[in-house]
Amino acid sequence: MSRYFLDTHIVIWLVTNETKLDDDLRFDIEYPSGNQYVTSEFVLLEIMHLKQLGKINFTGSAEDILRVLSSMNISVDMITSDAFRVLDGIPILTIKKDRHTDMIDRIIIANCIANKYTLISHDSKFPHYRKYGLKLLEA
Repeated sequence: MSRYFLDTHIVIWLVTNETKLDDDLRFDIEYPSGNQYVTSEFVLLEIMHLKQLGKINFTGSAEDILRVLSSMNISVDMITSDAFRVLDGIPILTIKKDRHTDMIDRIIIANCIANKYTLISHDSKFPHYRKYGLKLLEA
């Protein structure tokens, strides 16, 4: 059994039925074959923030997101204290001349490293964290 962590874009694509998500990946998430899929409260906070800013086209409520995740057996995990310890050891990287200071991205990365999740993400910054122990499946 593999353990996967769903990043913000992936959760948004699931709850909005966005076609950007690979069909095979969507099928495995919706009809899991023994794999475990999780996300975190930080991802849900980011989705609600993006919705309130009008940066994503999602008209549903927080309850709608939770209902969709529950229907797919995707658990919402709390960030562990081990993740905060890992975060302390991950430097703020400069990627393409920009410092990657996004707090939510960084805690997601640390959480995945600490809990040995494979992160499923579309974020182009995340591959730079493989050298710190991040397992990544680019979607």
